[in-house]
Amino acid sequence: MSTPLAGQGSRLSPGAFKIMPERAYNAVMDERKSIIRELENKKKADTGARNRLLEGLGETLLLRIGEGEPFTGNTGDKPGAVLIEYRRLQGEIAKSADAIKSIEQAVQRLKELEEQISGMEEEHFRLEKKLAEVHIELGKALLLRLDSGSVAEPWRQQEEILLARIGEQEKKLEELEEQEGNILSWLGKNAQMAVSKALLIKNRTALQRVYRSTGEKFFSAGPAASDEIQQDPDLDGDAAGIAGEAHELRTLLSSLAEGLIVLKGERRNIMDQYGVRGGPFRRIQGLEKQIAGNRAKLPGVYLNFGSLAAETEGKDAMSSLILAEDRLVLEKADSLKLLIEEKELEIERINAAISIDNEKAEIEKIRKAIAGQRQKITAAEEAIVSLEKQISESEGRIEELETFLNSSAGIREDHGRKNKESDQAGKDSNSAGGEKGHTGKGGSRKSGAGPGGKKAGS
Repeated sequence: MSTPLAGQGSRLSPGAFKIMPERAYNAVMDERKSIIRELENKKKADTGARNRLLEGLGETLLLRIGEGEPFTGNTGDKPGAVLIEYRRLQGEIAKSADAIKSIEQAVQRLKELEEQISGMEEEHFRLEKKLAEVHIELGKALLLRLDSGSVAEPWRQQEEILLARIGEQEKKLEELEEQEGNILSWLGKNAQMAVSKALLIKNRTALQRVYRSTGEKFFSAGPAASDEIQQDPDLDGDAAGIAGEAHELRTLLSSLAEGLIVLKGERRNIMDQYGVRGGPFRRIQGLEKQIAGNRAKLPGVYLNFGSLAAETEGKDAMSSLILAEDRLVLEKADSLKLLIEEKELEIERINAAISIDNEKAEIEKIRKAIAGQRQKITAAEEAIVSLEKQISESEGRIEELETFLNSSAGIREDHGRKNKESDQAGKDSNSAGGEKGHTGKGGSRKSGAGPGGKKAGS
């Protein structure tokens, strides 16, 4: 793109402000800035296109290298450093990805363990309940079939006591139900029936515990007692079947308990390993953030590697990696580089023209300021001359006045001296006349010589 610049005889040339009005000059400056913006945008587009080419080339070359070591000696310092950085980032990404995969597997395993543990605990609870019922049936069968004096004798005595109490409570309830009477009798009967029912429930519950304890004792009394019970000829097939069922349930419960211990231990290990610092999901988020950060650095690494391949020094070191299709990319990159440099030069020239006009405008501004100051100096000098003239006139008047003062002072001194001399002459004349009158000698005074007469020659 051709742009009118300084020295080309264009209205955009520097110094245009001297020959055109301010408004037109501002329009020229705005047009220059518009051209610069257009050049900057095109330069940015060309730079982006070139960077994308070199970035793709760099990625292709790094993938082509794989695990090889193509750079040796001083010529491979820069490409080798980029390759090391690339492998470091890829290694960290792979490491974080493996850690995420391991955590996800652990989380999945933890879910499976929770489901297994929950199912086994439910099964354990069901079997325990079933075993309790079987123990009760077994205890009832044992106490019913075994002879007195056997190992079951203590529970037989408790059974008899509880059965007797239950019978009494049931009989009492029947009697209370048959009673009739007024409202007061009915209230009393209901209270007695409530107490009897509570006692009946309590005794039946106690009887169930006796049966259950008897059945449990069958397995916990040891091999000797168990053998004695099992070998008893009075123990019928039903009791033996119940005992066999209880044995199977106890075996299943023992196996479930062992399995739960193993699963809970594995769950505890996973929780201890991944259950800190916010849990596994927080750790996955942190690792994903690290992966994103390292991946964001890879385009810069690709661009650096591709740029080295486009440089003269890099071409020598990376010549073994460059293929025919890569040379086409490098040629396009070189062409874009020339376009970018041309636009940069054009922008610099326009900026230089702007700077020249700005400097000249500043010079003109300073010259106007100097002219203004000189006008002020001229006015000041004229004012000084006027003031000096006023001073000279004032000094002349001062001299005239001083002369007048001096001359008037001399006249006053002459008058004073003459007056003193006249007074002294009069005193002398008076003194001489007095002496003549006193002695009788001397003639009379002359006319006009007395007091008040004028002195001769006055």
